[in-house]
Amino acid sequence: MKINNKRGLAFVAAAATAALLTVGVAPAQAATVVTIWMDQGAKDSVGAALTAFDKADASLTINVVVKDFGALRAAAITAIPRGTGPDIIAGPHDWTGKLLGAGVIAPVSLGANNKNFSAAAKSGFTVYGKLYGVPAWTENIALMYNKKKVSKPVTTGAQFAAAIAAGKVAMSNDLTGQGDPYHMTAFASSFGIDQYVRTGGSWTTTVGFTDANSKGGTTKFANWLNGAGKGLQYVGWDGAAGRFQDPASDVAYWVTGPWGAGTVVNDTHAYGTPAVTPAKLTNKDLGVVAIPSIGGKTVHQFSGVRGYWQSVKVPGSSKARSVGKVLGALGGKTIQLASFKTTGKTPANAAALAKVSDPLVKGFGSAGKNAYPMPSFVFQDTTWNKIGSAEVAILKGALDGKTPAQYMSDAVASLQDIIDNN
Repeated sequence: MKINNKRGLAFVAAAATAALLTVGVAPAQAATVVTIWMDQGAKDSVGAALTAFDKADASLTINVVVKDFGALRAAAITAIPRGTGPDIIAGPHDWTGKLLGAGVIAPVSLGANNKNFSAAAKSGFTVYGKLYGVPAWTENIALMYNKKKVSKPVTTGAQFAAAIAAGKVAMSNDLTGQGDPYHMTAFASSFGIDQYVRTGGSWTTTVGFTDANSKGGTTKFANWLNGAGKGLQYVGWDGAAGRFQDPASDVAYWVTGPWGAGTVVNDTHAYGTPAVTPAKLTNKDLGVVAIPSIGGKTVHQFSGVRGYWQSVKVPGSSKARSVGKVLGALGGKTIQLASFKTTGKTPANAAALAKVSDPLVKGFGSAGKNAYPMPSFVFQDTTWNKIGSAEVAILKGALDGKTPAQYMSDAVASLQDIIDNN
């Protein structure tokens, strides 16, 4: 509840209370509490702007609860049916299918903001023709380079292949668990592979990692992973960021997104054993270019849209109008422009994006012109895991006596069976 502190004197408060009792005037209604669950990164981006919006509206109290990113979605799926979950969930658009499949989100309306969102931004939150999320900011990967190490960045596949062979290109993938198929898509797509076959600009549920569906690209990609692809510097997040910054390291390129730039700018975080404190970089030390094609086909890395969903408990409840207000503000120009100013996020709202002139943001945007929005099927987690695990096994040479192409083929066959029987 918001409390008006302007009347601090006790006798004034007492007189006001007496007057209310005398004339029968009803006391002011309590502010409606709207609870949002988000990860720390999202709070860093929009928290201050949300607080300002909250203070300007006496009818609202916005309760931001920070959750670990990896646990947030599952926690919401468990809590919302019990009535203990949030009114609004913040996260990447490819959570939509899972949230909808669990029955915990309801459709939203963008209202006056609708005209400011592209069809691509909305498509990631759209399932079976209904919009379930409010777009917040867009993200896609590109090739970021350290200008202190590179005077002229690579632009061709041959140049990129040479840089990889020389150990100059890092990926934040330490070859454990399910790998990193999200970032690896920039390479797979260059061999003509789409995660799923696309028809009419939309995803189908037919897995694209077969030679039939990629016109032989799957075998070529698997062989590349087992050969030249091993030259990529597969390290964890800290390792990738640290080597990219460290003047003594050969790593001059990082396959990453705007979040990578946000990590290394003004960073002095030590990494490695023994610990190394890298040189501090500024925005001017960074450059961004499109990822050159290793396989000869157009690179279609994934684009992602962060956004917000409303709980299925909201429509028809006493909170519906208040939650609608908050969603409208989160999709509006003011908060989206604030997310750029605070943490460099690229606004999904066109009116906010028009106010952005940062060269890094523009660089990622330009590099992502051929990016495809990530699929958001209910079974998408299974797809990430199956493809990522297969890629890791091929890179490590743990092929159970199979060829790289056969190993990938078997992994994809089991994936397609799961999807078909979902």
